[in-house]
Amino acid sequence: MPNERTDSIDALGQLLFTGYSAKRISERDIKGLGIPSSLYAAIWRIQTEIKHPEEDKAIQLIVAARASFPFSAPHIYTHPALEILKYPHVEERGKLCVWGDEVSFDPQDITYVEHLVKDSHSLVKDTISGSLDSDFSAGLLSYWVRSYTPPLKEKKATCLCNVKDTRTREIYVAYESSKGTIFAETKEQLDNWLSNTGIKPNQKFCSTTLLINLSEAWKPSEYPTNLGEILSILEYQCGNPVMAAEAVATILGSSRRYPAFLIQTNTPNGAVITAMSCVGGIGTRGHAGQLDLHESTIGNGFRDTHIPLRFLDTRCIQLGVRGMDVERRDPSWVLGRDSNPLLSTTSGTTIGIIGLGSIGSSLLPLLVKAGFRKFVLCDGESLEAANVGRHLLGMTYVGVNKAEACKHYIERNYPWAEVLHAGTQEWFENGKTVDILTSECDLIVSATAEWASDKAIQDLIERGRLTCSVAFCFTEAHAVATHCYINNSGSFNYGSLFDNTGDLLLSCAKFNHRTTKDTHFCGGVFQPYGGVELSFGHSMIVDAITELACNGSQADSYRVWVGSRMLLDSVGGKWNDDWEQKHGMIDDGSKILKVF
Repeated sequence: MPNERTDSIDALGQLLFTGYSAKRISERDIKGLGIPSSLYAAIWRIQTEIKHPEEDKAIQLIVAARASFPFSAPHIYTHPALEILKYPHVEERGKLCVWGDEVSFDPQDITYVEHLVKDSHSLVKDTISGSLDSDFSAGLLSYWVRSYTPPLKEKKATCLCNVKDTRTREIYVAYESSKGTIFAETKEQLDNWLSNTGIKPNQKFCSTTLLINLSEAWKPSEYPTNLGEILSILEYQCGNPVMAAEAVATILGSSRRYPAFLIQTNTPNGAVITAMSCVGGIGTRGHAGQLDLHESTIGNGFRDTHIPLRFLDTRCIQLGVRGMDVERRDPSWVLGRDSNPLLSTTSGTTIGIIGLGSIGSSLLPLLVKAGFRKFVLCDGESLEAANVGRHLLGMTYVGVNKAEACKHYIERNYPWAEVLHAGTQEWFENGKTVDILTSECDLIVSATAEWASDKAIQDLIERGRLTCSVAFCFTEAHAVATHCYINNSGSFNYGSLFDNTGDLLLSCAKFNHRTTKDTHFCGGVFQPYGGVELSFGHSMIVDAITELACNGSQADSYRVWVGSRMLLDSVGGKWNDDWEQKHGMIDDGSKILKVF
């Protein structure tokens, strides 16, 4: 392999010399370029006709091949280096960001480097001319994070705010030692997020702040350096100095020494959230939204709790601001980077899940990722170690009630989700659980595969207490088939699939032997199968539920995931002739059957 690398480097040198009269740079000369030579196997210099805008000399393109060449494209630098943050697509030491992630190449044909060099040449000409300045907006985050040096050990801030709201407005912020700075739209949202991530909300580190909306992105040269510039922006937006001052008071109203605020920029690639924090100047504390209630420190020249409006501008200029590294963690971004059209519907749908075993539990994270946020969970059993092999939850939750454990798991891993109620006993035995299921849920998933539970649902339907759709889900022996019947009609049509004792009348698979095994408890049995066999059925069920939530339906629907013939053969079964005569051939399986 080392010899192959050497051959590739030699071939690249020949290609660059033939095409561009490139000269390889010696180790001694590399130091003068300011390029870390240890990163590269070889470096070449290509002379161009492009004049450097600040220096009276032509720009050279520096082609630096890494040891992983040709599988990694060479890095391209400019010499003399173009200034970072003054020109788009320029990184540290004049390195160029030439190709985006969508560009691919054949590493076994090194002539791709010719295209890289040509694109680099065009990029330098265009960026110097200013024709690419709009790219400062499109790639805003790349330039923002290079414009400041964060304090050591500063955690990345978290933003939960709604970017579809393009108003400059008051929001809420928490400064928490273990989680860092968290920005939220409302106090309730902030408290829920903190609680779900294991932090008890505390007024000592929670306060109000400001989200400032910009219609156009700043260039790096326009990034604010003091709060006075922020005050000017607010005065321009609202046209009222007093309102602008009150908005600044919202930022300064924190008990935090260095209060922070958000900036939303609307770019061609969508909304971008950045943050800034105050770093020095006025040593004031007070109450958000009350301009004249700032507690001035001794020596500021003003009496306690008062900074006159006419002096606020001067004092804001004294208060420096710097950028912060912030990450969006709102559902719209996490679940599709603002490109998921289903979220507006799924986020407003409350789903009840009855039975959190091998089917019901594993539906939860898929439902959350489909955009559903509110749940009612019901299960009267605790997790056992033998459940873990085909359950959402792991050993950490053994001995914990399944509904409570799933609530904890979901809210901790997806803090925007909310479990309205976790019923810890047979759902139909608890009046509160029945009331919540019938009044709060827009759709119920029955995943118990227990006839008594399904008949209790029938009773609620027939008495008119349960009017929402119900998705009944169950699996056949060895999980060779997973069924999802969505009952929409207001009756219990699902019951027509079974006899009076709950035995399935027509199954996809047929076995000539007993499929269950006895446990070591009197009367105990279990059905042997693993989590992999079920995973396809989980996806089918969530797809059916999402389709129902988004499109609606007045008729029942019935679909089945059938596993592979290989799985069926391995457990000694065969496809049921009666099923195939009624609903069509299953053949090799591994597909969804839409019965109706």
